[in-house]
Amino acid sequence: MLPSLVQAQTAPADPAASAADQQVPEPDAEIVVSGYRASLESQTNAKKNSIGFTDTIFAEDIGKFPDTNIAESVNRIPGVTISREVTGEGANVAIRGLGTNFTRVLLNGAPVAVASVRFDAQSTNREVDLDLLPTELFTQLTVSKSPVASQVEGGAAGTVNLRSARPFDNPKPYVSYGLQGSKVSSADKWGYRGHVLASATFGDFGILVGGAAVRNHFRVDGYETIGWTNPNLSATQRTSGTLNGTGGGNFTIPGTVPANAGNGLVAGTVIDQAFLLARNPGATIDQIDNGLLPRLSRPRTEIGERTRYNGLVSLEYRPSDALHFYVDGMYAKRDTDFTRAAMNWVGRNGAVIPLNTTYDRSDCSAGCVVTKGTYANAQFFLEYRPYKDRQDYWGVNPGLDFVVNDWITGDIQGNYTKSTFRRESPTFLVITPPNSGATVTYVNNGGIPQITTNIDLNNPANFGWAGGGRVNLNGEERTTETKGVRGSLLFGDSTRFSVRVGAAYDDTMRRITPYDNTAPWQNAICGNGPNVSLPAPNTGTTPCTGLNQPGTATPAGFPAFLGYGTNYTAGGVPISYAGSLIPTAAVPSYLKPGSNGFITVDWDKVRSATGYDALLAASGETGTGSSGANGGLVQEKVTGTFVEGNGAIDVGENTLRLNGGLRYVRTEQIIGGRISVPDPRNATIADGGRYPNTINFSKTNTLYSNFLPSVSAAFDFHGIAVARGSFSKTMTRPDPNAMLPGASFVAPSADVGNVGNSALDPYISTNIDVGFEFYTGGEGVIAFAAFRKSITGFTVNGLRTVPFSFFNQYGITVDSLTQAQRDALATRAAAGQSLNDVPVVVQQQVNSDGKLKVNGLEFQVTQPLDFLTSFAGVRGFGFQGNLTLIDQKGDGAGAPAVAIGVAPTTYTLTGYYEGNGLSTRLTYTFNEGSQGSGANQNGITQAAIFGRDYAQLDFSGNLDLGKIFNNKYLPTLVVNVINITKEAQSSYFQYENATFNEYNPGRTVLVGIRGRF
Repeated sequence: MLPSLVQAQTAPADPAASAADQQVPEPDAEIVVSGYRASLESQTNAKKNSIGFTDTIFAEDIGKFPDTNIAESVNRIPGVTISREVTGEGANVAIRGLGTNFTRVLLNGAPVAVASVRFDAQSTNREVDLDLLPTELFTQLTVSKSPVASQVEGGAAGTVNLRSARPFDNPKPYVSYGLQGSKVSSADKWGYRGHVLASATFGDFGILVGGAAVRNHFRVDGYETIGWTNPNLSATQRTSGTLNGTGGGNFTIPGTVPANAGNGLVAGTVIDQAFLLARNPGATIDQIDNGLLPRLSRPRTEIGERTRYNGLVSLEYRPSDALHFYVDGMYAKRDTDFTRAAMNWVGRNGAVIPLNTTYDRSDCSAGCVVTKGTYANAQFFLEYRPYKDRQDYWGVNPGLDFVVNDWITGDIQGNYTKSTFRRESPTFLVITPPNSGATVTYVNNGGIPQITTNIDLNNPANFGWAGGGRVNLNGEERTTETKGVRGSLLFGDSTRFSVRVGAAYDDTMRRITPYDNTAPWQNAICGNGPNVSLPAPNTGTTPCTGLNQPGTATPAGFPAFLGYGTNYTAGGVPISYAGSLIPTAAVPSYLKPGSNGFITVDWDKVRSATGYDALLAASGETGTGSSGANGGLVQEKVTGTFVEGNGAIDVGENTLRLNGGLRYVRTEQIIGGRISVPDPRNATIADGGRYPNTINFSKTNTLYSNFLPSVSAAFDFHGIAVARGSFSKTMTRPDPNAMLPGASFVAPSADVGNVGNSALDPYISTNIDVGFEFYTGGEGVIAFAAFRKSITGFTVNGLRTVPFSFFNQYGITVDSLTQAQRDALATRAAAGQSLNDVPVVVQQQVNSDGKLKVNGLEFQVTQPLDFLTSFAGVRGFGFQGNLTLIDQKGDGAGAPAVAIGVAPTTYTLTGYYEGNGLSTRLTYTFNEGSQGSGANQNGITQAAIFGRDYAQLDFSGNLDLGKIFNNKYLPTLVVNVINITKEAQSSYFQYENATFNEYNPGRTVLVGIRGRF
């Protein structure tokens, strides 16, 4: 079959022509493809006519992009994988063995940045959330895996360029529309998505206006642990061997049995090694010491809605064949409102007593996992967060293409974008009382651990403030801004030999501004509300005691250094206490039973009763955001120049096409952040600082430059096959959040802090690519490619142990910690040791001295099955598939073992049918599990987080009523089903039977119409 198709092909089309306009005729002239097959044929022609390694996906017609999400479209390209939100939506793109932050995203050829925070990620790196942009407003997207000198630098892995619709793409007037209802299987309500575009040309002038809207209702049931840990045994609890040799140690087994521990335990009994071995028959002290439990074992539910609105305006003016003016403008607005409720069994910083535990291996000296046990003296807490995200984006890029004469053409383009994001994410945390007789039965068979307890977690009466309850009023604001200009001149014949020279300037700014007003809110709600304005630092948060009586007596548990001692008066008048707005006795009235087996919060009642809105409006800037991201500024001013040559040489009936060039890039990097300077007067105060630190916003400037060469060649065998090769150097600048000078110290266990490093060098990747493609006619292609990347400058997680006082320079003092953090430090302090001297671990990203080498193979096949017509009278079937295999290896001291988040094996299989007005497509996508973090997680030296295998089955169907009834005004019926089998995303911590998290977004069905007139 294949030789007959090959013999029928014609010579290759002009390389300079638009790939979308090129058609390779089949032997049977009656075969006319449209819809999805037309998109595939354009994709195949674009691949064949490129010189480097490039894949392009086209919309067969405006408003008819073949996928509901741009990221999902990119996922069908060999060597490309995507990261997903917990809701299942594709968000970011990873190319050829490197993470999503190594991919550069362009909009109409210009850099773009978007301010955002994903559901469960900091989103502080260089990724662009593609789910903000609607597919209906775009005509094509191109993934460049091998760069050219004229291309914007910054993507060591590759570049994705999104091309929005323009009026002269189709000069005839038209209106395109679509409307679909959407339903997530786990959600109660239907959502919708729709678009409308109108385009017309009037001689030399054209205008296109479009809009799109989406509203999704979602519910995601999941499970989280925030990592796994082991107990921090005391010297009497382990009397031989290496104490806590694997690291970790985030919870403490009490030294004596507390009151009301239950399970036949007698209060006051010493808990030493003999006690632990006797109460855990068959277990060794190695197992008890190093056996892993979830830091927080918590089922969680996320319920909410996301609404997105987009607008596009494009103007074109073509006064002559020598001039082409255009202006593209795009706007996006997205609002997300959702609640996240999680019921946490306390592991970290807890005080459970293990009984009858079993483990998954006998030798636990290097670590193991608890498989079963009973835990006395347990506690649970509800963490309830109502999120409100507000995000917008707008950008404009004017441009001009011009012709000077037959040998000189040129182009110039400007761009400006701005994006803002604001997240409001308060926390309402209530807890079961300590020493209340709660017992947990724990069973871990390798999936989600099963937690059962002797108390009713869906009864509000079982929860209050005592023992660690708290509230937080905080959030984040983010801003990104890009502006730039670029231009070039092309000298020579663009179809044979030419030289292009050009320059560009880009200025990209990212600003993160965390805000907080926790102290007065918590003081009023559950801190017994002191009724005077105390001098600094007495604005600190008081413990959540939940008292409800006025008076002058110091509430129990109030530390003296906060100024609440009986010896402290304000203006000679003793402090009085107004009482808590929500005292412990009233807490249950603000809670209610939940639909998922545990309580939830009556948020409207809490909000109105506690002055939340006024305190939110009065929030001030702080150092660390609710997502864990540091506040600060990263601005990069990049000047680039390039020279690039292109050539085509006929070799008999074959053609050798060449591209080579050099790009010079100069980067000025400006890093700004909050630096806190302690007030010297605090040194004379014995019980802690009473005066606030001075906050300065400091900036540092760094200059560096790079030369980035690239050479590509493609040998075209008479339009039948193409052999390719490419060599290049590419660059990605380091993670902006890792460079910010601030520090974060947010873990309740108060054992690990993070510090930025503004001196990080960029990543430089040296790339070699070879490939061969065989074209079988129409959309048919069989392709193979091999690639190798060698990356220097890779960052790794550097660790060192310092006294807590190290963080004072960043404005993090003992006074500023939460009560839980102070308690955690006190637990680890030696006798008579100051909390400032307690050792903690500092994490900081540093450049590795070694290299990361990434080797990969890509296979692709797209083949129509029209030859079946001869045998069975069937026409219109076809299949498409790709496979990518990646191997990663560190080389040299300190080199990382792998790039984070890259699957070793990925493949996509698609079967399609198109004919008689019906178009259907069934796609199966598989991503093998990959490493999701570096080592040293939760202080456990060998621990890293790994993603599990993920597979997704999707269906797309279209019934063109216009073709069936021969009436072009009739619409097309559309049905899409996403994640048919309801697959969950899951990951594990070091060991496969230690589930780190798991989210099940359910199945999504979209039903509607689409049309054009």
